[in-house]
Amino acid sequence: MRILHVGKFYAPVKGGMETSLRHQVEGLLDAGHDVRVLVAAAGRRTRRDDLPGAPGALVRVGAAGTWNSQPLTLGLPRALGHQLSGFRPEIVHLHTPNPLACWAWRRQRTLAATVGARLAVWHHSDIVRQRLTRRVIEPVVRRCLDDAAGICVSSAHLRESSRQLAVVRDRVAVIPFGIDPRPFARPPTGDGPFLFVGRLVPYKGLATLLAAVAATPGARLDIVGSGPLRQALARRIADARLADRVRLLGEVPDEVLPEMLAACRALVLPSRDQSETFGLILLEAMAAARPVIASDLPTGVRDLARPGETGWLAPPGDEGALADALASCLADPAEADRRGRRGRALVEKQYTRARLATRLLTWYEELLARETGGELANAHGVKDVDRSASRPGDGPGN
Repeated sequence: MRILHVGKFYAPVKGGMETSLRHQVEGLLDAGHDVRVLVAAAGRRTRRDDLPGAPGALVRVGAAGTWNSQPLTLGLPRALGHQLSGFRPEIVHLHTPNPLACWAWRRQRTLAATVGARLAVWHHSDIVRQRLTRRVIEPVVRRCLDDAAGICVSSAHLRESSRQLAVVRDRVAVIPFGIDPRPFARPPTGDGPFLFVGRLVPYKGLATLLAAVAATPGARLDIVGSGPLRQALARRIADARLADRVRLLGEVPDEVLPEMLAACRALVLPSRDQSETFGLILLEAMAAARPVIASDLPTGVRDLARPGETGWLAPPGDEGALADALASCLADPAEADRRGRRGRALVEKQYTRARLATRLLTWYEELLARETGGELANAHGVKDVDRSASRPGDGPGN
């Protein structure tokens, strides 16, 4: 099958959308399919990069900059047109939120129809915080969703709670994320500090985490990542006299992260709102056989951080409850190890990259079997690609 993915950025750029896109692409390539990727470049120059076994298949389109995390890839419609006419994909898989990609699709939808390409949309999240931006771009995104032969999300929670998908909810399939667990398959030690990995931005809840660490005797924390809050966090750590227990490590190489995860007491994800739609780092920690401590959000986070099974949950922003979870993990290392082992088993059963690719291909084949994308508007109840993904306590459903 010929598949064209259109996203914001691609590895080595860090981020949940970027990581999930890489696993989708590499899983499809591993399965023997012909895949190309259109994303934004870090600068103004468009360039081609290689994908595993696919020389030049990654096209990074020159960007004039970014605005509200949106790469300004004004050349994207032309680049998409080149891919449609040259590569002639059967599926164009567009990853949102990405309003310029939606605009590019609308500019090229006639050409796409001519070559027989079907539009698939992976809706990663609603725009939660940028209200003005949301009002401006939602009409473009809505028309793109209307064009789609199919829409998918990573969890049943996201499908049910998304405001943007409310009018198309019966057309949305659930396809949980997956990772390659092999880099994390090493004996865990679990004798290191707690670990946070992610962007240093407000919704990640790092202020709550620092307060919880301060209230938990013996708790140590390593913070991995970069972002606009770094200096503010450094000041907060100094003011709270936590410099001997909390380290700001910045970005770390991908090859170092599995070792850090294997050594940590637990991976902590204290996000404040539904911008955290899944938390791929939770999967990576679970693959490393470490427990996870996360905010109890109505998103895919609940499918992974299962109290009593794979980790602990605390209400978002609740410093006391988060401190209690940290203390419980510290007080019973054997229980923490047990939850870590159950997490690894869950990843190997439900959340591998190979399983993700299989689910995607099943869904693509369903979309191609329909005569026209427009028929989907009249289809009642697009079923989850994997029913176990949407049953609470029975597996994926990000």
